[in-house]
Amino acid sequence: MMEITPRQQQQGRFWRKYLRLTRAGVPTLRAFEILYAEEQDETFQRVIARLQAAMEEGMMLSEAMASLGDTFSLSCVELIHTAEKGGQWDLAVEELADGLLEGTFD
Repeated sequence: MMEITPRQQQQGRFWRKYLRLTRAGVPTLRAFEILYAEEQDETFQRVIARLQAAMEEGMMLSEAMASLGDTFSLSCVELIHTAEKGGQWDLAVEELADGLLEGTFD
């Protein structure tokens, strides 16, 4: 069994919560506001704020993620990019959250 890093746990929880909010009909930018407000880690709060700001400026989520350097792995960015193109959003975000929490994705 793979050891799950604190970063994987944090991001996995983030994407799981994001998925639950958006599945319930919360718009993406509002979901980011909520996630930011409820995040305990100030460093990750800044990540959320930068994602939200980039999307408000017109970037796709995958582009915003890629612009944050190595915060999100290439696998994570590519999964979101594929979802943006193909429309299987719920499935992709669920796979991302599961992959992080299982240690499959970095």
